[in-house]
Amino acid sequence: MSATATASSTDGSRTVPMEILSLGPSRTATASMAEAYEVLGIPTYHGYRLITYPSEGAVWERAADAKFNSVGKPLTREEWDTELFGEFGALTDLCAYFWEELLAVYPEAKVVLVERDIDAWYRSFTDGVLSGLYNSRVDFIIDYIEATVGPRTATASRKIFGGYFGTGGGPDQDAVVRRLAKERYREHFRRIREVVPSERLLDYELGSGWGPLCKFLGKEVPALPFPKVNESEILKARVREATMKTLRNGLAKLATYVAAPVAVVGLAWYMTTAS
Repeated sequence: MSATATASSTDGSRTVPMEILSLGPSRTATASMAEAYEVLGIPTYHGYRLITYPSEGAVWERAADAKFNSVGKPLTREEWDTELFGEFGALTDLCAYFWEELLAVYPEAKVVLVERDIDAWYRSFTDGVLSGLYNSRVDFIIDYIEATVGPRTATASRKIFGGYFGTGGGPDQDAVVRRLAKERYREHFRRIREVVPSERLLDYELGSGWGPLCKFLGKEVPALPFPKVNESEILKARVREATMKTLRNGLAKLATYVAAPVAVVGLAWYMTTAS
């Protein structure tokens, strides 16, 4: 165990042991795997939390700035535990984009990878993630609402995806991510398999049920069927709900910070796109 992990593991900020780093990127059955870990009694952090708890976006933005923009310092184990992960024993989805950092600060955790067919993943990723992250509504939220009154959830998300998929923060980020996504996807799995010892790693094949996962984790096989979550529909619904809530609340707050004409224009725009 590293000195960092040893020093910070006794700070009282962790309520459960860190057991699993589930490092498949978004749209590799991360919701189904999260549900499976929960059935096994392991509280799991999924990227959905950033939609439900937008205040956590500030922590993710700090992590993204340090990793991709060389701004600030990488989060320590104590910071990850205190600010995000202290009550969770498994990490998945957004967490995969910080796999190097998490492998270093949680050396006791086992690693699970789920690799989908690359073409099926690409269709799901571009439709389910990128379409919800790069559009005019989110542009408005970032440029006017989050820049003024926060929270910076969409800003953090774009920094994470833009940084990981190499957009450089420039224009046409959506197009750049789409162009580089498959290459980055292959590299993601290759690099993790190169650095994680085989005894610490499970390449889990979707459809193989509880057996391989429970054997790897040393858990009893549940009586329940292995979860199969329709992540696409859940994600679209939650993103839409969160976007509209941010617009409604943000525009109300924005009116107290900016000139009335800007708020009126924003409200009119929102009303025309709220259907």
